[in-house]
Amino acid sequence: MALQADAAPALSGEPAAGMGTSPSVRSAQGARPRQAAEASVSARQGFLFSPTIDLLFIANLFWPLLLIVDVVGGATTHESLLFWQIYFITAPHRWITLILVAFDREKTAHRGATFASLAIGILLVCLCLQFGTGSLLCLGVIDYIWNAWHFSAQHHGIFRIYERKGGGGGGPAWPRLEKTAFRAYLLFVIARVAGVGWTEGPFAGSQWITPLDGAMAMIPLLLVARQGWRWFTGQGTSLASWIYLSSVMGLFTAMLWASHQERNGLVIQLALASAVFHSVEYLSIVTWSMRRSPKTKPSKSFAYLSQMWLLFLAIFVVVIGAGNYLLSRGYFDLWVLMNLVVAFWHYCFDGMLWKSPKRPAAPALSPPSAS
Repeated sequence: MALQADAAPALSGEPAAGMGTSPSVRSAQGARPRQAAEASVSARQGFLFSPTIDLLFIANLFWPLLLIVDVVGGATTHESLLFWQIYFITAPHRWITLILVAFDREKTAHRGATFASLAIGILLVCLCLQFGTGSLLCLGVIDYIWNAWHFSAQHHGIFRIYERKGGGGGGPAWPRLEKTAFRAYLLFVIARVAGVGWTEGPFAGSQWITPLDGAMAMIPLLLVARQGWRWFTGQGTSLASWIYLSSVMGLFTAMLWASHQERNGLVIQLALASAVFHSVEYLSIVTWSMRRSPKTKPSKSFAYLSQMWLLFLAIFVVVIGAGNYLLSRGYFDLWVLMNLVVAFWHYCFDGMLWKSPKRPAAPALSPPSAS
């Protein structure tokens, strides 16, 4: 017992009586205030990880640099970027949803049969369309439309995560108006990128939509300006939410301008940047979710996976990316069909996993009994 009592101060990091503090302990003690200060700044500014990680991997402030490299590098560089984007960024971010469904019992509690039924139903529909039509065109159209909705929902959902962390609200009616404007703008831009309103393309006669570009471009301007004003005046929002909103809206406004000018090459390059943005932020949000303490007691496998998440994520990205590449080399049609099925599972399950559960109604209080 005496040994344990003497060892306790050293284990706790406090110097025992009559003992000097070692340099390593002093360094650790000095690091704690700095770490606490950084955590305090991140919490006050609304960052989920830290300013550096959030700005690089969630707000994706590097997307203009990626665009410049793509434009300056020419066709060869674009093909290289496209390779890494398809196999090692986009594909893993879709497959990772299946890992969440398999292991995260907090998000899938009491809904296992629902997830299984939807998975089987989507698979059967895809197989019927593929073998019934003999073409992947129909599935490709469904994928584009569903992916457009998924893009708008994910970007707005991450913005709302930042808003809730920063305490933002803006009144009872504002969140619904903001949600409608945010998602409508992104869906409009994705439609323009697809060729709606272009003088040449598959949507002949849709040029009437082109004059709407100017009016729609006012939406991101107003949203970003309002968010910046609220942060500057301390009205319950965070710096992180403003930066994230500005980055997303800047990218989609650039896509809208390129579509308005019908600059097909630039649209393709911006679409690649958008795909990287979308996938990287999703993998980052999944990592953030895994690091949080679950509200319910996790399974042993999920608890272990949470502890080993970053290593698992790195291995997962490499394995899925390499596997997809190898499969596409010999069985391209099968690879496309398989990834379309996984994409539909991703779109469907993602909305179910991240939707906030409805709060149960508070029980009515019984009137006090007369004494």
